[in-house]
Amino acid sequence: MTSTPVRYHLNSTLGAGFIGVVVSAVLYGITNVQTYLYYNRVHNNLTWYRWTIFLLWIMDTLHQVLITHAIYVYAVTDFGDPQALGIPTWSILAHIFVTGTSDMVVRSLFCLRLWKFSGKNRIVTYPIMVLAVVSWAGSIIFPIRGFIIDNFSAFSWLSWDLFMSMSANIAADILLASSLVILLWKRRTGIPRTDSIVRVLMLYSINTGALTSVCELLCLVMFAIMPANFIYFAILFVLPKLFLNAFLATLNARQDLQHSDVHDHISLPVSNSYTFRGSRRKAASPFGAQVISSVPTGQSLELRMVQSGAHTEVKSGVL
Repeated sequence: MTSTPVRYHLNSTLGAGFIGVVVSAVLYGITNVQTYLYYNRVHNNLTWYRWTIFLLWIMDTLHQVLITHAIYVYAVTDFGDPQALGIPTWSILAHIFVTGTSDMVVRSLFCLRLWKFSGKNRIVTYPIMVLAVVSWAGSIIFPIRGFIIDNFSAFSWLSWDLFMSMSANIAADILLASSLVILLWKRRTGIPRTDSIVRVLMLYSINTGALTSVCELLCLVMFAIMPANFIYFAILFVLPKLFLNAFLATLNARQDLQHSDVHDHISLPVSNSYTFRGSRRKAASPFGAQVISSVPTGQSLELRMVQSGAHTEVKSGVL
């Protein structure tokens, strides 16, 4: 008698994990490009800031190694043993801690920018940092408790850890994105080029918060519905790389905008004599100082944006 081969449906376990690793590998390649562009173009950041970006790249590399090892164990080492798919490997649990730490560092850098941009406003920045710490704590508790549990089906006992961490992530990302957008909106100057830069930065902020929040919410839903498969893990594989790439893209885009060769020229007819307060003052924008002087009656005023390094100046001249 010939035995009938047993068919196992692995789409929601090994298949989902494999797709998550492939997408994560693609994003890791983008991370390498973004990191190279950052070090090749940005030279005015502090030394500790540049070393922090390097640390983030190291953690992202470690993250990719861990999730690749996890899928290799299930697909190669334990090939043909469907019961092995129900046992969490050490690497799949360790990657959660690396993910939480990387996200914590990125959110801290975002908060540092928000702290400076908001004039050291504690009401704006402190809640985001508290949520980031809560999320990081959850990423530590979850893998520690996971090492005690010997199967994925029992991960429902850890639901409050994941719910706490992901909920804190979602709230922090929404607060961070909305705060940056509001502050940028208030920094509009009425100068087309400057306002265009502000709109670009606002768009990056919205995309960062929206993309990560949707993925984190989807991860929560998948864990609540199907805690015994790898679908929520596949989303978790991708999340830190999305967040890091969004941050690096913001840094590189800001550098591109600062080094743009485009200058705006605005000619304004002046029928009366106007004297602006002070020959040099801070602009109501995040890009530097304005240099504006008095204009004689009956002549025209030319305003020209000049970008130098991290600053943008608006220089005036009588035509």
